[in-house]
Amino acid sequence: MELVVVKLGGSLITDKDKPYTARPEIMAQLVEQVSLIRHENPDLKLIIGNGAGSFAHQSAQKYNTIDGFFCEEEKSGFCLVHQDALDLNLLLAKFFLQAGLPVVSLAPLTMVVTHNKKLLTSNFCAIENSLQAGLIPLVFGDVVLDKAIGGTILSTDTLLAELAKYFYVQHKFQVRVVNAGNYPGVRGQDGQVVSNITQANYSQIQPFLNKSESVDVTGGMAKKVEEFLRISSLGIDCWIIDGNIPANLVKAVLGAPTQGTLIRAV
Repeated sequence: MELVVVKLGGSLITDKDKPYTARPEIMAQLVEQVSLIRHENPDLKLIIGNGAGSFAHQSAQKYNTIDGFFCEEEKSGFCLVHQDALDLNLLLAKFFLQAGLPVVSLAPLTMVVTHNKKLLTSNFCAIENSLQAGLIPLVFGDVVLDKAIGGTILSTDTLLAELAKYFYVQHKFQVRVVNAGNYPGVRGQDGQVVSNITQANYSQIQPFLNKSESVDVTGGMAKKVEEFLRISSLGIDCWIIDGNIPANLVKAVLGAPTQGTLIRAV
């Protein structure tokens, strides 16, 4: 069984420099590409996740939610971050549903528990059952409950990496990850896109993985590459591509030659 885990980056589907501002024209373009992917390969399984962009990152920064909640104001902030993440996810879901794509929104808050920000337990039955039913799970970066600090944030990158690993290890799926963002790939020292990242050259590239200039509480490009490099050791290829380019997502998901950065074991 072939599975592609797709991230639609927050920098792509929102204007990260304008709080609570979506990019509906980009959402529509991406949904059109997913429709083409389904038409070209109806048997391909998809899990789609969206970043928080200028929605939940704003409230998460205000309440410092990633570091837990310890008073009533921070508890309320935790809930507001969750609502902001839901709002963007449901807005994106409407575009998919209007295009006739069977997406179902699934909140990580109901699937994952952490301890001091580290994954403690996970239950991906809802994802499994959705795939078996022929649906497209639509997940997102979200708040999750934490046994030590009350709650924290689970980034979309971390969630998708865990899902890719889970279906690769537990179900023996052939898995690829495609991250579509508002950037051409990972840039190196000279500002040019690095075509391949492996364990062998990561140390040379790592110093240039700057965090996002916009509000981003989950680590920006550095954290993204770290997560994808971690699962690449299993044999899972991970692409980071420019989602603004028409048909780029289609090419990457269907395995055609694609411009961007490929993160793999060797």
